[in-house]
Amino acid sequence: MTETKNNPKSKNHNIILLYIILFFSCTSLIVINYITIRILSASRAYINGESHYSKGQNKASRHLITYLYTENNKSWESFNKEISVPLGDQFARVALTKNLNDSITKIGFRAGRNKEGDLDDLIWVFKNFNSVPFLKKAILEWTNADESVNQLHAMGIEVHQKIKSGKLDEQTKHKLSSEISLICERLGAAADRFSNIVGDGTREIKDNLIIINIFFILIIISTVSIYYVITLKKIIASEKDLKSKKAQLHDIIKDLEKTKIELSTEIIQHKKLIGTISHDIKSPLKYLAMTNKYIYEESKSYDDEKFKKMTKSVYSSTLQLFNFIDSLLTYSKIFFGGNSSENSDYFLKELVQTKCNLFHEIAEASNNILINEIDKNVTTKINKDILSVILHNILDNAIKNTEEGVIKVYSHIKNKKLYVVVEDSGKGFKEEDLIYYNQLSNQQSTEKLMLRNSGIGLHMIVELIHILHGDLKFYSEDGKGSKIEIITDLN
Repeated sequence: MTETKNNPKSKNHNIILLYIILFFSCTSLIVINYITIRILSASRAYINGESHYSKGQNKASRHLITYLYTENNKSWESFNKEISVPLGDQFARVALTKNLNDSITKIGFRAGRNKEGDLDDLIWVFKNFNSVPFLKKAILEWTNADESVNQLHAMGIEVHQKIKSGKLDEQTKHKLSSEISLICERLGAAADRFSNIVGDGTREIKDNLIIINIFFILIIISTVSIYYVITLKKIIASEKDLKSKKAQLHDIIKDLEKTKIELSTEIIQHKKLIGTISHDIKSPLKYLAMTNKYIYEESKSYDDEKFKKMTKSVYSSTLQLFNFIDSLLTYSKIFFGGNSSENSDYFLKELVQTKCNLFHEIAEASNNILINEIDKNVTTKINKDILSVILHNILDNAIKNTEEGVIKVYSHIKNKKLYVVVEDSGKGFKEEDLIYYNQLSNQQSTEKLMLRNSGIGLHMIVELIHILHGDLKFYSEDGKGSKIEIITDLN
């Protein structure tokens, strides 16, 4: 008796440990993605700033040469205007190196024509990561380029003074023009090196981010899977224990009632635990999906097709994981909470539209179109949670097997039966699979369901359709799409 009492506590400790691992993994993912997004945003801003820096010194050089030969004051004014761009960035770099106030640093970056929204990221990355090898090399190139800019600025002042004093002959003009060209060449080479260093560092960060995301996602999936295995084992063990006690203590009614009460209490604890974990699993996963969506959108601005595909894959996988966890939690709640229903009318179209909205982005990623053709006046009292899980899994399967096609949902009523139909233009079922699915849906006992390597989604909806005392019908031609009918009593 002592071993039996201690065993649930030990299993609860295991569940708490899994919960801690899951919480740590999700928190780490959020923090790492936040920091990485800021670094990537700052890297983009530095490359954009380098573009303004290069344009400024190039235009300044051009205006200075023009001023050298034409002595036009407008060219001199244009030179001073354009040379202020790299000089502003130089001012910001020096302010950051001397750890001056951020407001002083921003004055320099604004003079360098950097966007206002990027200034905080530029300062944050420089202050916190200036010792990172790739950024350290980039700052060194920046410093060397600033020396050339100072030479160009000093040469401009020299030219201006000689023009004003009238001491500038043709030979001196040619000499100064050659020196300006050499400075431009050095600045151009430094700009290329700076861009390459920042670009290579950014790509390395992106690659590492993908690996880290995959690693933590695998931890999350493993943790959730282990939790469900433990939970199912506990339920199975409880059922076996109940059957054993019924057989052994058939004539002892009081002991049997006591066992049933204990089992009922344990199931209530599972319901409470699932309610708690459902929030703490789904919220981080939802944020993770949003974060990966942002990364995917940001990746569109880079000319790295491999990275775009990888970020798109990570985003789609995360969104599918979120939907899968949501479906599993709803499925668990139905079985732990029983199949009771409020028996209140609701509009079928609204329920279907909720699911269409949920799968909209996943369908869009495969260039699919989701259409809700349910009549807006159709109402039903069918258990909303159960029908929601069934529709979720059927729509998910249709989207997975359809590319650049149409998935539509419609309904009709016949002989007091409600027919909800999900039809797609995808690759359809193979003949042997079609026979298997129809046979599976016709089995009247969930205990007799034969599992096959087709995922748990189908077996889940077959179990749920039996709870509704309904039926499933599968129609398809290989390569020409498929149609699945959900048939239940109207109310």
